[in-house]
Amino acid sequence: MKATGISFRERFWYHVGFLARRRNAGADDEWQHFFAELRFNEWTRRPNVQTCTILEKPLCRFRSRCAFCTDGSKILHPSDMEFACGKEGHEKEFFNKKDMQVWPIDPMRHASRT
Repeated sequence: MKATGISFRERFWYHVGFLARRRNAGADDEWQHFFAELRFNEWTRRPNVQTCTILEKPLCRFRSRCAFCTDGSKILHPSDMEFACGKEGHEKEFFNKKDMQVWPIDPMRHASRT
């Protein structure tokens, strides 16, 4: 899993890239790539999922950056229509940028958890 966070319009936003598959998937079943956008809710003190999208192959058609995710984040993004924060022009309103791509999670290690 890779994540990048930013403060935008007085809220904290996160873009997350991760791999997942069904719990009952067989060993030969492929992992699917996902993009998720989260917005922190200050009242509940929890993140709200704004969007969670399966990125269908071929993956080369997705870009690895937006206005706040650098190419180095390697978070694949769907089209601008499918997420709210990080579009061209938004960078004028950003503050407190945080790149959190150092969350290496081995999906195989966590696959057996229920």
